[in-house]
Amino acid sequence: MTPPDLTPEGIEVHKQVQRHLGRCLMRIQQYERTVKAIAAHSDLAGPANQLADIQAKRIEKASTASLGTLVKGEGTIFTTLRALFTAGGPEPDALDQSKLPADQAAFAIRFRIQMTEEQRAETIRELDACVALRNRLVHHFMDDFDIFSDAGCAQALQHLHDSYTEIDKQFNALRSHLMQMGETRQRLAVLMQTPEYLDMLTGDCTE
Repeated sequence: MTPPDLTPEGIEVHKQVQRHLGRCLMRIQQYERTVKAIAAHSDLAGPANQLADIQAKRIEKASTASLGTLVKGEGTIFTTLRALFTAGGPEPDALDQSKLPADQAAFAIRFRIQMTEEQRAETIRELDACVALRNRLVHHFMDDFDIFSDAGCAQALQHLHDSYTEIDKQFNALRSHLMQMGETRQRLAVLMQTPEYLDMLTGDCTE
């Protein structure tokens, strides 16, 4: 359907707006999938025989959470991005000692990105801005821009170019952290297979 109030040039820009909106939304989905993976896997704590179930619940909850909840939600069983970035302050013990069984081992694994207070404040600001940008694009794009006029299409297209640049920046930053977390988990898995670690775990190591 051709918008009735557009010039031929405006119609071409209108088509570009549709294409670039789709481009932004696909990048947003990649960003959200990365956030969910980080949220689900940054922490794991509990008795050894329950770790698989605990991890599965974290993955399930993170997979259905909104981006806003993933970034700054409270009371969740997964790790929000606000908690991922730390300036080195104290954190609560990952294991509740009063609820641990006495007859088996318990583990706590925590992944954090440490930075200065200033860096963390800027990172949090950018995360919140990205959530707001996502929400405007998904829910209010046609409220914000008159895409049935030449001028509105031109403004919308410029906004989409700027939006994609910011979303792509945030996506690549988080993807780097996800890759770092994956490498750390692999190194830990290798360490846990060594005789030295098993000796330390069972208390058989000698000085």
